[in-house]
Amino acid sequence: MARIRLTKGDSFDTRAEIAELLGGSNQDGIAVSDKVKAILLFANEEELYKDYFFPKGTYENCLYTGIGRDGHQDSPSNNRYSLNIDVLSHKKDRRALLVFEKQGTKYCFIGKYKLMETHQNIQPDKHGNLRRVFAFHIKWMSDAFSAQKLK
Repeated sequence: MARIRLTKGDSFDTRAEIAELLGGSNQDGIAVSDKVKAILLFANEEELYKDYFFPKGTYENCLYTGIGRDGHQDSPSNNRYSLNIDVLSHKKDRRALLVFEKQGTKYCFIGKYKLMETHQNIQPDKHGNLRRVFAFHIKWMSDAFSAQKLK
């Protein structure tokens, strides 16, 4: 069976290329791979909620906002709820957290991370209504990822 390998700096012209390689959604900010045991996180400075790497200029730690632009992210009635739960349970489910960042027009692999802790913030949704969001504190683990392909 084939292995999938990623190294920091690997770039992709489109999200569809990443979805073809790893599976999962080619649009959502959080996607569950169906080709390897991984959750894919996409950081994009142009989005409504920016994610922050710190210390500034490094990728050591990241504060990553959960998925869902409407309503409370912790509500089971939110159609993106399960993706936030996938991030929360990635260690238990033995899934890697793989971070990609949109840099210009390309998507670059940043590395393999793990969830350290989480908290909730109050932020306006895309309509300006206040709601609860997840704030995931993730920590860099490796510049590379390699896994046996599931399918």
